[in-house]
Amino acid sequence: MCGIACYVGSNKAEGLKFGKNAEALLQHRGPDDNGIYNDEQVTLSHTRLSILELSQLGHQPMASSCGRYVIVFNGEIYNHLELRKKHLPGHEFRGHSDTETIIELFRLQKEKMLTEMVGMWALIIWDKEAQKALVSRSRFGQKPLYMRKTADSWLLASEIKPLLNKSEQPRCDHTSLVEYLALGNYGHLGVNTFFSDVQQFPDGNYAWLANGQREIAAKKFWDLPDIPEKDKVPFDKEVQKGLHDRIVEAVLSETLSDVPIGITLSGGIDSSIIAGILATYYDKGLHIFTAQSENSKYDETKYVDAVISKYAKSNFIVHRKNLNELSIKDNLAKYINIQEEPFGDPSIIAHGFLMNMAASAGIKVILNGQGADELFFGYNNMARAILSKQFKSLQLSRFYKNLGEMKLGKGFTMRTLLESFFPTHEFNLRTKSRIKRRNSIKAELLEGVDNSVISLYKYNSTYNVWRESIYGVHIPHLVHYDDRNAMAYSVEGRMPFLDHRVAEYVARIRPEEFLKNGMRKYILRESCKQYLPDVVYNRKDKIGFYTPLVHALKADKNWVTTQLEKSNILDKTAIDRFTAMLRDGSMDINDALLIWRCVSAHTWMNEFNIAPAS
Repeated sequence: MCGIACYVGSNKAEGLKFGKNAEALLQHRGPDDNGIYNDEQVTLSHTRLSILELSQLGHQPMASSCGRYVIVFNGEIYNHLELRKKHLPGHEFRGHSDTETIIELFRLQKEKMLTEMVGMWALIIWDKEAQKALVSRSRFGQKPLYMRKTADSWLLASEIKPLLNKSEQPRCDHTSLVEYLALGNYGHLGVNTFFSDVQQFPDGNYAWLANGQREIAAKKFWDLPDIPEKDKVPFDKEVQKGLHDRIVEAVLSETLSDVPIGITLSGGIDSSIIAGILATYYDKGLHIFTAQSENSKYDETKYVDAVISKYAKSNFIVHRKNLNELSIKDNLAKYINIQEEPFGDPSIIAHGFLMNMAASAGIKVILNGQGADELFFGYNNMARAILSKQFKSLQLSRFYKNLGEMKLGKGFTMRTLLESFFPTHEFNLRTKSRIKRRNSIKAELLEGVDNSVISLYKYNSTYNVWRESIYGVHIPHLVHYDDRNAMAYSVEGRMPFLDHRVAEYVARIRPEEFLKNGMRKYILRESCKQYLPDVVYNRKDKIGFYTPLVHALKADKNWVTTQLEKSNILDKTAIDRFTAMLRDGSMDINDALLIWRCVSAHTWMNEFNIAPAS
């Protein structure tokens, strides 16, 4: 895991200056080593967190054995040893790093190699002879790569700070900021970021980049599979075993490391499965990090303890954090700087606490359960899509059984029926609701919104709902905050469920099988039941990574009130309403989230000297 940066342009001195500045700003991503390659057309900068091949044989930028190609790489390729055996059986490798595997495979296959790579990456490979670079980012975008076009060059980096000039006042992207303030959605606008002049390189893509290019023409090398309905299979014993085996393979492949590993454990199904698989098959010491709001109704300690008790004879080393200690006033600015953007709620700060705990324990690699909810239809809107599918296909006993067991109320039932019978009407209502929620935002921000970049999916197919979760409202910001928080403490985060082999297998299964007896992610529970304590397997509630937001806002109400009054984001009526809520403590969770987003956006604008909307 590393920090990478690239300058493509004709000013060698300017490129070297950019590379050195990026190296300094990305040091936290790679404190173990660093290096720069600089020639007339390109500068490649790298900071290294040593995970595989701890010696200098893993140093980057790394040249190919033929000398023609130079790579900077951020990520892990879990099947790189298999790729060596398959494609490079006679090659004499210097070390055992995946970076060396990639650069030698590129020598033979160029961009065709991407389809065979299993893992996460952002990479740039410079071809000295052709004077152009291959740029690529992995299928689910776990590793970031940002780009900015200047008058005479292209700048790319793992984080945004190296792309900003110290003297400038960056401009915000109005659409991104308004969507975040109104809905709490962010990361869902494709290549767009909160900075108007900075874009993300798209995940699951590659592109060739040369000096003088005006645009980067990215091409897809992988997409979320859309299997025709007639070709989908039932969830029988054979399919169940196939899913189990692929999940185990994904988890164990991500233990590839020359340093100790750990996991985060929430007490939910997803992280508990990872803990169980590792307790069963992984024979080394395993550090477990958990954070809970102790003695609250959302405290999941009993579920965490059930997992630990199930594997009492395993070599778990448990580290715990009490989230009731969380202070917005003391932590928000720090994590805004880490994230480089406003974020959804204090759970991102709580996740940062876990990464800090891991670093303090000397752990460089952390596995987590992120991605399972998205892959296995774990959210309410995804459950509605499955219920709609069951209803329309006349699986009425299953439909009513699920509704009764989920106990989500009449509103949920009505929304499900609306999506079933009138998907276009539901889509129109959802669109109007999104616009209405912007009412309290200042006009100066609304004037710059470009609604054409907002992709709303009609919920008339389960694939649309699935795709929206993977590429829109969930995965992009999950992988962003996981990477930033982990790398801030020089830790590598890994997400076994975001293994494309698992996604391709799941895509084959009939969607109505994902929800049974009110249990979301039914096929995941059943496939991995052996790793779960009964109390975890039978859970039907969904807490997520709960943090005590209302409590935290009340505890810091004087500071929060001051930040609201200083902000220039919402109209005066909204500010007055929120400050009154803070004074008398009358806010519910939805009000609290709106207050949080305003304060978070205001803090971001201050920390990054964002130009005021005009």
